[in-house]
Amino acid sequence: MSTSELKYFGQDILIAYLKERKNKSYCGFLYLHHDDMITFSSSFSNWKKMDDYWSSKFLREAESLGLDLSEKVHVKSEHLEKWVKIYWEGIFKEHKMISSPISNTSSPASTSKVTSNTSSPASSTSKVHNLRKRQIIDYNENQMAKKNIRRQFIQTANDKVIQPIQSKAVQSTLYANDEEFIYNNENENEQEIDNLTNFDLIYHSLDPAKMWTLKSSGRIVEKVIYEYAQNLPYESYLHSFIINDVDKEAESLFQKEEWEEIFSFNLQKVPKIDKSLTDLMKNYSITDLSSFQKIIFEPFLPADTLYSNKEHFDLNYIHLAYSIIHTLWENEDFTLDSSRLEGWYQHNIWCPIIDPAFRNSKINLVRGEGMSTASSDRKNNKSCNADRKKIGRKGDGIFRLKGDRLEIGGIEAGRKWEGKNGRKYLRDSLKLSKMLRDMLVQLIKECNGDEQIIRKLQTVGMLHSANRFQLLTMDIPNGYICRIK
Repeated sequence: MSTSELKYFGQDILIAYLKERKNKSYCGFLYLHHDDMITFSSSFSNWKKMDDYWSSKFLREAESLGLDLSEKVHVKSEHLEKWVKIYWEGIFKEHKMISSPISNTSSPASTSKVTSNTSSPASSTSKVHNLRKRQIIDYNENQMAKKNIRRQFIQTANDKVIQPIQSKAVQSTLYANDEEFIYNNENENEQEIDNLTNFDLIYHSLDPAKMWTLKSSGRIVEKVIYEYAQNLPYESYLHSFIINDVDKEAESLFQKEEWEEIFSFNLQKVPKIDKSLTDLMKNYSITDLSSFQKIIFEPFLPADTLYSNKEHFDLNYIHLAYSIIHTLWENEDFTLDSSRLEGWYQHNIWCPIIDPAFRNSKINLVRGEGMSTASSDRKNNKSCNADRKKIGRKGDGIFRLKGDRLEIGGIEAGRKWEGKNGRKYLRDSLKLSKMLRDMLVQLIKECNGDEQIIRKLQTVGMLHSANRFQLLTMDIPNGYICRIK
C-alpha cells in the first residue's frame, strides 16, 4: 500500500500485521509496534482515547479483511484492563521523555551523540529509556533489535512465567492468540530489567487463579514477589519468578512456615546411589597421600571379575576421576592460589571430574561457551523479524540429549570462590538459573503443556568456582514459580 493510499498514519503496519501473522491479537499488535505507538501518542491527550482509537482501527481493518477478532480486543475483566492501562501509560511516559530537552554536560562528544539520537524515536528511546538508571546497552545490529530493547525482560506468558501449564480453554480471550507478542532482546551481559513498567506488565498478564496460594498462610507467592521486586534497583532472581533456597533476600519475604512449605511441596525423589559406588568413594576419601597412592593403584573390581562397561562404568568413572586428580596431588608445587585462572580450574579439575561421567549415557555435554538452544529458540520466535539470528545464553557447559536439541542442564564456572554473596557467584548463579528456566520452557512445549508431567520436570545446573562445587536443580512445583534447590 503506497503512502498516498493510506487513510490514517499507521494503517500500513496494522494491515501488514493482520495479513502476515498466523496468530493475531490486539495486544500482539501493540507490543510488536511499541515504538510506533510512542510516535503516534503525540496526537492524543490520554491513554484511554488512544486505546479506543487503535482498538477500533484494529477491528475495522480486521473486518475489512474478513477476520472476526472482536473477542481479541475487548477487555473482559478489571485485571486485564489494568494490564492495558499500564501499557499505554508506559507509552505516554516514554513519549514525554523523548520530547523533553536532554542536557548532557559531560563532553561535547557525548552531547552530540544524544542530539543525533533524537532524530529517530526507535534509536532515542533505546538510549534515554532508563527509568531506574541501569546500564544502557547499545544494540547496533538493526532496527528491529533497537525496537526490542525496551521490551527487555518481557516475554510471552509461555516463556517467562511457564504459562503453558494452563489449559488453553481457560486462558483469557485477550491473550488467547498472544503466544508470540512479547519477547526480550538480551545478550550475555545485559541488564534485563529495562524499566518498572515492563515488570508490571509481566505480573499483570498472569492468571490470579493459577498463582501459588500457600496453605500455611493463604498468601500468594507471586504477589509477594511482585510487591517486593517491583522496587528493586537491581536485577534479581525474583524478577524471573525464581526462588532459590539460599537466597536470603527471598527468604526474608516469607515466614518460616511459608519458606518450609515452598521448599517441601511436591519434591521429586532423588535416585539412590548403588552401595558399591559409595563404598569406593569412601575408600578413596583419605587425606594421607602415601596411603592414597597404595589404594588408587589397587584393582577396583573384585578378583576374577571381568570388566563390563554396562555394569561397571560408574565404578570405572570414579576410579578415573580420582586417578586424574592424583596427578595434581603428586605435584609438590601444586597449590590452589589466586594466580590460577578460571580456565585452569575448568580444564585441570572440573572437566576431568564432570565430563567422563556422561560418556556412557544418552546425554551430550557441550563445552566451550556453548550456546543454549532453549534461549535461542525463545529469542528467535516468529514475532522477531530481526535480520540476524539472536544467540542464546552462553554457558561453560550445556547438557543436551544425544541426537536432539532438547537441553536438560548447564554449567557455569568461576575463577575463585568469593562466598555465596560474591559478585561473580551471584552473577553466574543468576545467569545459570535463567538458562535453566529457558530449558524448562523448552521441555514444557515438548510435553504439550501436560501439567502432570510439567510438575515432575527438572533441569540441573552445576556451578563451580575454584575448588568449590554446587549442584542446582530447578522445577516448577506450583503456580508460575521456578524453584531452585
